[in-house]
Amino acid sequence: MGVLTWGWISRRMEEQVLAKALTHINKIIETMKYVNEVMASFKRGVVSEVESNFKKVHIAEKEADEIKREAIKELSEGYVHPIDREELIRLILTTDDIAAFGKSAARKATMISPNDIDAEIKDYLVVISSKIAEATTLIKQALEAVSKEPRKALEIADNIERIEEEVDDIRAEAIVKILKFCEKSKISSCIIAKEIIDSLEQSTDKCEDVADVIRSIAVMRT
Repeated sequence: MGVLTWGWISRRMEEQVLAKALTHINKIIETMKYVNEVMASFKRGVVSEVESNFKKVHIAEKEADEIKREAIKELSEGYVHPIDREELIRLILTTDDIAAFGKSAARKATMISPNDIDAEIKDYLVVISSKIAEATTLIKQALEAVSKEPRKALEIADNIERIEEEVDDIRAEAIVKILKFCEKSKISSCIIAKEIIDSLEQSTDKCEDVADVIRSIAVMRT
């Protein structure tokens, strides 16, 4: 089989995996929407809603895991250049981490009464989780553009990075509030508040990591 034929097969396989990656990111978007709803319920202090929305997070994240496994299986069975395969695997695994850290944040919100957390801190949780939801939507747009409009994908990746930087600033403000909150609250409440913030930040960091992978894929197509 000639080099051109192998190249065509490799590119077709890449496109199939990118299509699977789009299905995967749709499920990540759904997961993070539910994470945002967990934080909104937590802010309102409605424990039953926190728990019911967490169940939705759990189901959506589990479904994302299934899609991830299917995509990795396809990559292992089809011909893709080793460098391209590495980038595509990194894309799928890192995208999956967004939901994993989001789920972790949502789970921690079920471990404590919302009434034990300062109202301003809960505001930060809602803002940050909404920023992550926004970033995941941008990831989808970048994936849709990466094959035919790689320069557009690069621009969208820059916007994802800006969201991550914005969240870093918001988290810094939140930590100041948490430190003050810790001076007068139960140690368990203090720990959970910081743990939720940290998990949300890690989810945002993964959004930036995905943007970096998209940049790498896009550059190979420019």
